[in-house]
Amino acid sequence: MGPIEVLWFAVVLFFIFVALVRGYPRELGVTTVIFAALFLIHFFLGRYFDALLRPLLNVLDISPTARGLEHFKATFYSVVFLLIVFSGYAGQTFTFQGKERKGTDGLMLNLLVGLLNGYLVAGTLWYFQHAFNYPIADFKGPDGRPLFFTMPLSPLATQLVKILPPAVVPDILWGGLLMLMLLARVRR
Repeated sequence: MGPIEVLWFAVVLFFIFVALVRGYPRELGVTTVIFAALFLIHFFLGRYFDALLRPLLNVLDISPTARGLEHFKATFYSVVFLLIVFSGYAGQTFTFQGKERKGTDGLMLNLLVGLLNGYLVAGTLWYFQHAFNYPIADFKGPDGRPLFFTMPLSPLATQLVKILPPAVVPDILWGGLLMLMLLARVRR
């Protein structure tokens, strides 16, 4: 595979296409769920995960290596985040009320909300990799080449890491954004 930013841009593009198909009222509902996920993961899990993990490892009599622990944490955070995001898309979705705009205005809103959701999802998954020293880079194919992306990071990727959602937005602000979205959803 290539640099991580290529993978990141591909995920963002996927979310833009999804938003174009589903429309911004439904995608804003998913944005609300993403804000909730980010608040729960960063505000609560980020604070208490290690304190809960240590006793569990002691009870199970498991002594992982430092790198094994990084793999576990990156995977755990990513899976929890993706399960919450998936729940925003599955079943009856959290849709914003109102009449969807047509034409260029509607198209632009769909693009912007898709771009936002893609940035939030792809950026958060990348952030988890960065926070735990890119454990996904350890996976190699039969020929010894990386399966997902190459290390070290390119100069562009090094700059993009600085603007990943959890790196830019303080933990408590995710809760504030969630509250704003909920207020916007329930207002008539």
